[in-house]
Amino acid sequence: MTRAICSARWLLPLDAHLSLVRAALERAPRCTLFVRRAHLAPTPANPFGWELRAEWLRQALRPTDAARVDLQPLREHWDEPRNLQAMQQALGPAETVCWISAGPLLDSEDLPAGWSHARVAPDDPDDPIVGWLHRLYEADAPGAVLDTLAGQLPPACRDALREWTGSAAFDTVRADWRQIASERKAWSVAPYPVVLSTVDAVVQAGGRVLLIRRGRPPGRGLWALPGGFLEPAEETLHAALRELVEETGLPVSMRQMRQALRGSRVFDHPERSQRGRVISHAFFFDLGEEPPPPVQAGDDAAQAAWVPLAHLPALQAQLHDDHFHIIECFLGALESAQPPAVPRR
Repeated sequence: MTRAICSARWLLPLDAHLSLVRAALERAPRCTLFVRRAHLAPTPANPFGWELRAEWLRQALRPTDAARVDLQPLREHWDEPRNLQAMQQALGPAETVCWISAGPLLDSEDLPAGWSHARVAPDDPDDPIVGWLHRLYEADAPGAVLDTLAGQLPPACRDALREWTGSAAFDTVRADWRQIASERKAWSVAPYPVVLSTVDAVVQAGGRVLLIRRGRPPGRGLWALPGGFLEPAEETLHAALRELVEETGLPVSMRQMRQALRGSRVFDHPERSQRGRVISHAFFFDLGEEPPPPVQAGDDAAQAAWVPLAHLPALQAQLHDDHFHIIECFLGALESAQPPAVPRR
């Protein structure tokens, strides 16, 4: 049996999204809709959890269409082959799959065996909604901006958005957006697009990973890897060690950290950071299986803690940007989902 699939963020269930679903259902008796950017912390461009987005979409579909649709979360791997693999695993055995998409063309050579591709619209249906969200964050009276879309949304979605714009969650993502907007305004005098270089440190000791809680927007209050911006006169490894000491006070010498270095990798997906085009050089340090040394937050970190690796899956929606993905790339798949305990300082 042929199964159609679509993948999108499904930020709000507007006509462009519903048309995509209808195009898929014209080609197959059932359709799986993958909700991208699932299990991520809220950001200005992706402020709603996947469950909420899925529920709003189901409410907007005609009942006959909703009965033929399955909704699946798709965790962002920042790597299209891995995303394809994750979709394959979620589908299970299927004779043929037709991927219905909007936006950029897909390379058919990258598709798994038995898959075909049909592009039904030139633009990503989520892009206009991101622009609308920007206007919402910029406005002093967001209700007026909300009214511009209210008539196109299911009543439950419209009511939830009105409640959200009066919540602390909205205040947090709006503060993030305004911080980023002010940075981009400052950078706008550059004669070329700004590309930022950062460093991150993944430090493992005794089955725990060292994290900080961010003290400033964007991402204030979220867990993150120790790291920061590369200074003009620094090498990336020196910058990672400097940021590590500044933010956590880790009482280990530079020589010991260099000896503990086990690998490095560049993370450069164009959408990995809400700040814009940010390329991170991440370094992995393994301090062994002994109990980790004490740490103390400093600089712009509000907290530093050793978090058990087994607790990370339950915390992934509280991790900044793609930091859960970075940790997995060095430490392997984190499958356990034990409830988080109080982190060890």
